[in-house]
Amino acid sequence: MTSLAPSLPGRTRLALFVLSAAYFFIGATSIGIIGMLAEMSAGLDVSTSAIAGLITVFAIVYAVAAPGLQAIVGGFPRRSLIATGVSLMAASCFLSALAPGYWAVAASRVGMAIGAALTGPTVSAAAAALVPPERRAQALAAVFSGLTVSTVLGIPVSSFLAQTIGWRWAWTAVGLAAICVVPLVLIVLDGANRGQRATLGAFAACLRNRALMLTVSTTALQIGGQFTTYALLAAWIVEYLKLSHTLVPPLLFVFGVAGVAGNALSSTVERRLGAERTVQAGLLVAAGALLLMAVTPPYVVTAFLLASIWSASGLLIMAPLQTRLVGLAPEIANLSLALNASAIYVGMSVGSALAALVYTWFGVGDLPLVSVAVLGLAYAAFRFSLVSR
Repeated sequence: MTSLAPSLPGRTRLALFVLSAAYFFIGATSIGIIGMLAEMSAGLDVSTSAIAGLITVFAIVYAVAAPGLQAIVGGFPRRSLIATGVSLMAASCFLSALAPGYWAVAASRVGMAIGAALTGPTVSAAAAALVPPERRAQALAAVFSGLTVSTVLGIPVSSFLAQTIGWRWAWTAVGLAAICVVPLVLIVLDGANRGQRATLGAFAACLRNRALMLTVSTTALQIGGQFTTYALLAAWIVEYLKLSHTLVPPLLFVFGVAGVAGNALSSTVERRLGAERTVQAGLLVAAGALLLMAVTPPYVVTAFLLASIWSASGLLIMAPLQTRLVGLAPEIANLSLALNASAIYVGMSVGSALAALVYTWFGVGDLPLVSVAVLGLAYAAFRFSLVSR
């Protein structure tokens, strides 16, 4: 929240903080399970890969539900939608905690994903509506920081809770924390802050808007490029850098902090360069850092300096991409932001699958090179979006 100018009304700053907290629980529910893989596998008597598959379940449901829900309830007051979405995430956490078996946990993941799909795009649209256009970049970066912080803290905190109090109590703790956000959302957001229900005409307008769809494609490709290496970053640390597995958690934490810093800087960079140039610069810097990671000797300090630059530049562009989407078609911002949210999870799923293939066929050392290729496609898509109408 420090990126927001103090001249904004106190109620607006408070609202953005609460919206950021709502975004935090999207990350906590989607990837927090990674920190509980071993405990949940043992507790449910299934393989670790079966638990990991629940991440894909979340991603697929989210990708489908985010735009679909805008067609059903997009015209409701945003505070009601966000409160409902966070409540559903919390209730699904409790269902996971009480689940008698694997399939009940899988059902709870569907509930979490639907709640997250209702929350994420609505939070972004609500934040954009709270401020004048010239402050939009700051507002979007502020609320998106909730997701970036959850990527840093979600996995280690969930792992700590699962190891100390058990995975069922860990999900209970996440649910209790999430439910505390609900009354705050209802208090700080005005009932007049609402969007429009996405109609078939709005979907058609999105699909016809080549600049908009290419920008959404940029998001999917950028996230896919990131996850091609990030999904197996722990293996890269151990097998490529030849470090002990005990160093993986602190190094992942450093990597995550760099991403948070990149998101925090995004509004400042965007004010100077504009959204379009910020996105292009971020993609080029991320690709350059990954290329150097692939071709330079595996020295630990150099490697993690480059990895941190890659992390920061990758998250630098997420808020500017959303700013551009809102600017391209303000009247259908709810829907375009929902499609963009879907693109994030499509990119995660495809990038993770590509990582597994590359690792199996070529080894961990080639992951950054494949990421560079995918980011090159993201850059091309964005450049085409600038000249499309």
